[in-house]
Amino acid sequence: MHRTLRLALAALLLGSAGLAAIALLMVLGSGKEPAFRVTATQPQTDQAPYSVTMSPMGTVRFDRVPQRIVTQDANYNDILFSIGQDKKLSATGYASNFYDGFYAQLKGVSPAVDRQRLIYLSGASGALFDKELLYRLHADIHHIDPVQLAASRGWSPSDVQEIARNVGPFFANRYSREDNYPGKEPYSYYSLWELSEKVAQVYRRPEPIARLKRIYDQLVRDVEARLPPVDKRPRVGLVFYGNGRFTPYSLSRSGFGQAQYRVLGARDAFEKIQASTYGSGGGAGTALDLEGLLAIDPEVIIVPFAIYPATASGSTSRTSYEQLLKLKDNPLGQRLTALQHGRVYPGGTPLQGPVFLLFQIEMAAKQIYPDLFGSYRDDQSYPPTEQLFDRAAVAAALKDENQ
Repeated sequence: MHRTLRLALAALLLGSAGLAAIALLMVLGSGKEPAFRVTATQPQTDQAPYSVTMSPMGTVRFDRVPQRIVTQDANYNDILFSIGQDKKLSATGYASNFYDGFYAQLKGVSPAVDRQRLIYLSGASGALFDKELLYRLHADIHHIDPVQLAASRGWSPSDVQEIARNVGPFFANRYSREDNYPGKEPYSYYSLWELSEKVAQVYRRPEPIARLKRIYDQLVRDVEARLPPVDKRPRVGLVFYGNGRFTPYSLSRSGFGQAQYRVLGARDAFEKIQASTYGSGGGAGTALDLEGLLAIDPEVIIVPFAIYPATASGSTSRTSYEQLLKLKDNPLGQRLTALQHGRVYPGGTPLQGPVFLLFQIEMAAKQIYPDLFGSYRDDQSYPPTEQLFDRAAVAAALKDENQ
């Protein structure tokens, strides 16, 4: 149906977009989680309809397994890879949403997504996409948090409802990354494994997540058994460096974004200034100058997101990491303990799914405790004796889903 006619019919049925927005606000104010979902536009098949429930959408009904997928954040791409659904990806948030260094270590499996044909929702300038793009993509499902999107510039709750009604449902939970939803409506948080299980239910593929979870549980047991006493662990500072300023990230925050550091019992160098770190209260935090960072002087410095390769524009965390290393030539910078001892590392991504989490636990273990777990290698390629988990077991857990 032509989009204009479809919208006209929707307006007649619902009264107006304004009434839809009012109805949504009434739901938000009622203490119930908003139900951003749609089922009427999905074609009927012989497969029995099924439902999956997750905050903030509520219960979402599906008449069939989604075939065309749109994601915003990279963690959903890793979840899709884990359950063999990444080949269905038609668009994702950013061109930088991909890193293959971990997948390259898994023999017999590889990403199936065709990146040459992907559409990217946000441009190089970071400008947010609009409704028209989602109409053109015509996805069966959007792994984009509807509450976050409704609060974004150029969007409203009624816009989100319109897309869910006319195109396809939303199914994502963004604020479990730091457990920091800024709104007043009910909002539940999930661990990475709980979130992955919910997404796997949408595609009727729970088995690979269960298999990966067993590998994870064994890895955690092995790592925790070797950790030194808390007072013997180095103080770790997550920082982003740019324009002579350091943006600190606190390790004390919950959420799946820093799950690997919690497994490792890492000591937070910024614990005393946690309230002014990035993400506290949903803000950008308070940047430190070099003297401020030196006053705290973390024994280990890690730059988040720096595993992603630098781009031509240079606007990546990898560039931030490389610039920070150059402070060895700065009279004040060379006084940093981490620089003196070669303990500045490229960090993993907080936007991690099941496979990324396994590798990023190993990655951080080698960066924080090299005497216990072996030295970190930037190419992620370790001999079997230095690997903290079995790559073949991970490949076997994925192989049936990615063929």
